[in-house]
Amino acid sequence: MEYLDQSLKDLFVDLHCSGLWVDEKAISDSILRAPAEEICAAYDRARLEGHVDLQAFYDRWFVPAQAPGDAYHTNPDHDARQHLEAVWPHLTRPADDTEERSTRLPLPRPYVIAGGRFQEAYYWDSYFTQLGLLRSGRTALVRDMLDNFDHALNEIGFIPNGFRSYFLTRSQPPFFSSMVADFGRATGDPAGAFARYLPAMEAEYRFFMETPRNHEGLARYWDAGDGPRIEMYATDLDWENHAQAHPRFFRDLRAACESGWDFSSRWLNDPADLGTIRTTRIWPVDLNCLMLRIEELLAEATALAAPDRSAQYAAAAETRRAAISQRFFDPERGYFFDLSIEDGGRIPITSAAGLFPLWAGAATPDQAARTADWAERHLLRAGGLLTTDIESGQQWDSPNGWAPLQWIAVQGLRRYGFDALAETLRTRWLATCDTVFRETGKFVEKYNVLDPLSRSGGGEYELQDGFGWTNGVYLDLAAQDG
Repeated sequence: MEYLDQSLKDLFVDLHCSGLWVDEKAISDSILRAPAEEICAAYDRARLEGHVDLQAFYDRWFVPAQAPGDAYHTNPDHDARQHLEAVWPHLTRPADDTEERSTRLPLPRPYVIAGGRFQEAYYWDSYFTQLGLLRSGRTALVRDMLDNFDHALNEIGFIPNGFRSYFLTRSQPPFFSSMVADFGRATGDPAGAFARYLPAMEAEYRFFMETPRNHEGLARYWDAGDGPRIEMYATDLDWENHAQAHPRFFRDLRAACESGWDFSSRWLNDPADLGTIRTTRIWPVDLNCLMLRIEELLAEATALAAPDRSAQYAAAAETRRAAISQRFFDPERGYFFDLSIEDGGRIPITSAAGLFPLWAGAATPDQAARTADWAERHLLRAGGLLTTDIESGQQWDSPNGWAPLQWIAVQGLRRYGFDALAETLRTRWLATCDTVFRETGKFVEKYNVLDPLSRSGGGEYELQDGFGWTNGVYLDLAAQDG
């Protein structure tokens, strides 16, 4: 494992700032052909001799993380489900080589990647990918992925954003306990799953309950780093002057990456200006619903062996449930919103995160009814659910829809009995995926839900295909017919 910004020194900066790579992540993910010290010495000698051809130097000393031509070729005879079943092996990786000289955090068991530029395991992606793996009967692979996360919680103390050394400053939305519960139900042994992974579940809960992520009793996203992101180094350097005027800028930028919503008007004081990002000054409604779910599952997992501890978790869950219902719900609009840490007020940006309280069971029946109505009017479109109703140019905003948010909304609506609306959303989303698949032969990272055949945009990289969580959500929702 290499910390390339530290071990490659000037070479790391020069490669990122060269403009030779459209996607900077390719540099940070490269495999070193020799120890970093040897490469740096060669670079120093080359610079003394005059101008350095950086592309040639890179080709001599590095190997790209993803080999050229490594794309999956769709079988034109396959329908959508056959295609997805055929894609799973292509997205599955064996246990990692611990001797590889790269930023990869080696995992001891096989795992599924998202696809495209994302050639490592990602945290919250894995929950939604797992949904499809379970529908495909790949329970052994799901156990491998859970074992990998268990390993991370034991060795690192949290599950990183993704399994690269440059992600060791942050996590992602905490779905591990939900992964364990779903695996237990799918295998018919929930008690066994809880027994196997309970220490890891509690370790993750402690991580998110520690300051600074736990702030005044509610959870927020954070990042231990406060400088440019290693994987987007040159891009972030463009913000250096802004960061000097706003010292928390890079931490807020990084914390948005921990949220998984990188980037969205949810985190911006001015939806048109990424420079106004304020992630660490927001209590997100979805994160607090995830914490509620963890507390409920921990109460269930410890009920027999540690009833006193179980009671503590149950009490924490009830306290959080009340806070979500009372503080995050806006009685005038009839919807759940994020909260400002600075003034305690609700941030009036309608996002699909407002449906997490239905998924988590944190809403009263009246709140759920009003939330469903608000979401139908403001977010539901022909192709599925908008991420927000704001067009900012960011990828976690209109017109984009993302598979995880569709799934959360469908489950939340069904939990409160809004079956017709849930079915409308389910069928519209599946139709969107089917339409794009028929035209392109691919399942992609995100979709334009206003016009499915229009390319979805925004973000810091090109649209990715593969795609782990889209595949998983499609298979799970397709199996929920009616």
